[in-house]
Amino acid sequence: MKSRILSLLAILIIILPAYRCRKGNDNALAPKQKQVNDIMQKIRKKFAPDARDHVFEISTSYNKNGSILLSGSTDLQAAHNALVDSLKAHQVHWIDSIKMLPVPAFKSKVGLIRLSVANLRTAPKHAAELASQMLMGMPVRILEKRNGFYRIRTTEGYLGWTDSAALQIMDRPAFEKWARAPKVIMDENYGKIYADTLPDAPQISDVVKNDVLILLRQHLYFMEVQMPDGRRGFVPSNDFVLLNEWEKLNKDFSALTDITTEALHDYPGIPYLWGGTSIKALDCSGFTKNLFQSFGYLLPRDASQQARAVWPVPLTERLDSLQPADLLFFGTHRADGSPKITHVALYLGAGRIIHATGEVKVESLFPEDSLYNDARRKTLLGAGRVYRIYKRRIYPYYTAQAVKIFFPAQR
Repeated sequence: MKSRILSLLAILIIILPAYRCRKGNDNALAPKQKQVNDIMQKIRKKFAPDARDHVFEISTSYNKNGSILLSGSTDLQAAHNALVDSLKAHQVHWIDSIKMLPVPAFKSKVGLIRLSVANLRTAPKHAAELASQMLMGMPVRILEKRNGFYRIRTTEGYLGWTDSAALQIMDRPAFEKWARAPKVIMDENYGKIYADTLPDAPQISDVVKNDVLILLRQHLYFMEVQMPDGRRGFVPSNDFVLLNEWEKLNKDFSALTDITTEALHDYPGIPYLWGGTSIKALDCSGFTKNLFQSFGYLLPRDASQQARAVWPVPLTERLDSLQPADLLFFGTHRADGSPKITHVALYLGAGRIIHATGEVKVESLFPEDSLYNDARRKTLLGAGRVYRIYKRRIYPYYTAQAVKIFFPAQR
């Protein structure tokens, strides 16, 4: 027993000085690490204030030789350069282990959504919060892969993670072939892609409003189509519109009532789903995004982003300055007085709105109306206009123009 105690004492005599030395080094390095963290916070605020738009996930640690280790990832080369320049200016010794996105494996790749509706999550796992959804035929940028999930950037620029079953990954030649092919877009809310044209033909896939497919052949009652992953099938001709004709109709239409009419005809009763942007289930901004996509507009994903993107319209007590199809934004005020947008609705006129809250439904902002919603009226913060003013269109992402969008440096 005595010999065992002596052995333990000998070990402690060896370890304790080293521990004190390491602890002393840690204490000495702590101010340096704080300085680096302060620098990174300033750069994040300048280049990537909104995590929905850009990746700036960089952390610090320090090793035994006194160097600050920078790890994590970013998709902003300018932010990385600014960080390096600032560290040099402050004479900080660092080790750069930052991963630039997209990673090399995906710089020359494009993903196509191959499901009728694909989920976009906030983290690379199925249990993560649903952030958004994507529709069949949408091309997306791939930034990296982790745990069987891909971090992607959607057509409107939104970031998130989708599982591998959602994507058909293409190199430039394959994507160029897809982009140049004639296409059709789903015009009805719901439908099916069939294996053949015979009665009781089996279903290959479901299909929903705004899904896009390659057109192979057009028959009287059916179209032969190809999905992004190469599967072929048949759809009823009446459910789809030729993509180029759809875009021309949308550019030429002049009646604002077309938007409000479609909102009232196709959307009421659709259930609310946080993160939903498809006709299957929608949140508030998912509803406005999906509706305006039916008319060719590519709106941002969230209500606060939509509020920043559209043309502002002043509010009056009786909403006289508004026209049907304008967007109304609701929320609260922060401590500094700035608006915090948390909800969006489509204006129908005469004080009425249609929006996704529990389900898509019509309510009113006028007290004399039987559909009056006092809580909504009290939280009304602003309004904006899309029609004839907002410029971003979804159509180029389905055409040969998409090759230049996704491969800008290549000829």
